[in-house]
Amino acid sequence: MARNLRPPAEVVDDTSQTRRIYDDLRRAIITGEYREGEKLPEARLAAQLGTSRLPVREALALLEFDGIVSALPRRSAVVRSWDATAVEELFDVRIGLEPLGARLAAARIRQGHDSSPLRAALREAREATDSRDPLRIAESNAELHGAIVELSGNSLLTQLMRTILARMAWLFFLTHERDTEEQRDEHQHLIDAITSGDERLAEYAMLSHTEAGRAPTLAIVTALRHSERSTGQGA
Repeated sequence: MARNLRPPAEVVDDTSQTRRIYDDLRRAIITGEYREGEKLPEARLAAQLGTSRLPVREALALLEFDGIVSALPRRSAVVRSWDATAVEELFDVRIGLEPLGARLAAARIRQGHDSSPLRAALREAREATDSRDPLRIAESNAELHGAIVELSGNSLLTQLMRTILARMAWLFFLTHERDTEEQRDEHQHLIDAITSGDERLAEYAMLSHTEAGRAPTLAIVTALRHSERSTGQGA
């Protein structure tokens, strides 16, 4: 089946070309155009994109760093799969990082730092919800969480968070049938708590919001895997 991957419209430098290929492949994986467990040979991707193998290889390396694909020496990259363990691991890491990020962000706002980036990210998340576009909703919600940690001012925390944002967007897309209106209300409450400058309130709001998503996310992923096994479509 032909892949609807957008080829570069013009000659660009290697860094821009790699980023463009990365973005195209990431979105294709998130939306299921490339299925979990599917091999991604460099040569085939390069031919589809009308480019050399080098930027494809670099893009796949970025996707591996993000935990979107896995690769073995001298073998094709493979789209990673979601199961209960993968979901639990992501939530465990988020529980460790995000409440800290919310607390530090609240402290900086209390000290006078600008909260407009959070408001802008929240506004985009709300508009995405209204659009009912699952990919836009998933990406904007992940970006909202990233913006909170970004405001923390902790460079190491921000770097760690960036390594899981793509996985968060992917999981948000897979579970887009969750109550988006409820999540929108939770995000409003979360941003209100952070912008109040109350560190403990912000930390608790983030902890509560993140943990509340664990059970429904596990239920959806488990149901998806069961459905795939029943129809013989599993990776």
